Amino acid sequence: MYQSLLSKIKNRFLAGLTVVIPGVITVFVIVWLFQEVNLLFNPFSLFLKHYIHIYIPDIGLILLFVLVLFAGFFITNWIGRGIINFYENVMFKIPIVNMLYKSTKQWVDIFSPDKTSFKKFILVRYNDNKFIYGFLTSSTRLKGDGKDDYVVVYVPTNHLYIGVNIIASKDDIIDTNLSVEEGINIVLSAGIAFPDKL
Repeated sequence: MYQSLLSKIKNRFLAGLTVVIPGVITVFVIVWLFQEVNLLFNPFSLFLKHYIHIYIPDIGLILLFVLVLFAGFFITNWIGRGIINFYENVMFKIPIVNMLYKSTKQWVDIFSPDKTSFKKFILVRYNDNKFIYGFLTSSTRLKGDGKDDYVVVYVPTNHLYIGVNIIASKDDIIDTNLSVEEGINIVLSAGIAFPDKL
């Protein structure tokens, strides 16, 4: 009975960890991010406090929100797009910086409502009865093959940001009817979030 009680306590403790640890990490990251953003805009906050005698707590978050919103409005008109295109061309020509900027931009574009980096979350059949999941990115054609029945699939191998591209026949593609967001959740959970039935 004593062993049974210890086993139950152990199981409940481990179950509790699965809830507490993700929550604590999430809160920690958000709090750290908020602190860093406020620290970045701290000179402006001190300026307001010293010269205008107004103190606004967490002004960094307010200014960041306004800045991001302004950037969104700015980039959606033709003048803004032209300036952004010029800025990106400059970034792409700077050694080392271009690799960091390009990889970061591609990562962010995955979640952008205006981008279609990942079109679908799909399964690819191989060896008859085995499947691998990934994201459909584009269609292609093999030179000399005479067919247009191939697709490019991004298969994550380490969370979402590291993976391989494979070219597969459309006949081997199975649509999961899951959204890209659901697919990302499955990848980030190491498959734990995969539905019981497709």
